[in-house]
Amino acid sequence: MVNIMKYTIREFAELLGVTVDTLRLYEKHGIINPTKDKRNSYRYFNDFDARNMLMSRWYRSLEFSMQEAACLTGKADPHSIIEKVQDRKRQLEEEIKRKTMLLQKLSEITLEYEDINNRLQKCSLKVLPGIYRIKQTEKNSLRKDTALTEIVEEWMKCLPFTFFSFHIDREEAISENNYFNYNWGLAVFEEDARRLQLKPDEGVEYIPAANCVSSLIISSSDYITKDSIFFMLEYIKEMGYEIDGDIFGKIVLTETSNTLRRTYIEVNIPIRN
Repeated sequence: MVNIMKYTIREFAELLGVTVDTLRLYEKHGIINPTKDKRNSYRYFNDFDARNMLMSRWYRSLEFSMQEAACLTGKADPHSIIEKVQDRKRQLEEEIKRKTMLLQKLSEITLEYEDINNRLQKCSLKVLPGIYRIKQTEKNSLRKDTALTEIVEEWMKCLPFTFFSFHIDREEAISENNYFNYNWGLAVFEEDARRLQLKPDEGVEYIPAANCVSSLIISSSDYITKDSIFFMLEYIKEMGYEIDGDIFGKIVLTETSNTLRRTYIEVNIPIRN
């Protein structure tokens, strides 16, 4: 006859290197099933509980949920276990892909922030990649378009690869008006949209890649004016360029000091020689 060892909850916790609360959690999920001594109401664990506990902890180390670990430990056949492991592998590959993209984005943002003072009110040439964009406002007033709600929700889940941007028609830039008619909306670079598998549904505009004069401006008001980018327009004239498309820009950074709020905005003006 095989002698099955029995352990109190504290002995069992020490044996496995876990806390008593952890044991109670695993018991709650049916992974371990102590027997109750009717004489003293003590609960006792055995070697089979130890095996189940260790196996389930191994599954948890693979980042399966507690419910999944309980199922894999107690009721799963080999085929089901293989399927679950393969599913977890695919999930992890997707997570690594997303985390790798996020790491790259953080590197880009770091360089962008470190270069703020060098770009502020200074013009440079930049190749702006293709961009998909949603028009969400007229100036600073939200558009009431229920058709965009689903797209906006999907794109918001893709932050920080999507970002808040503005768009000014070329005609506005060459007009005599100081106050532009512009709009704000979520945008995403074409390459990021491909990686994130975002489809350019109806209602999404496409801004083609372009050579641009680029700069950073600081805005402390709610409006984008011609005065704020006048130095860029003058630079374009001095260099013999022509404005060759709509102006596109984005919020880079917002800082608040006491009651003063300042927004750093990147402005890109497409040009041709």
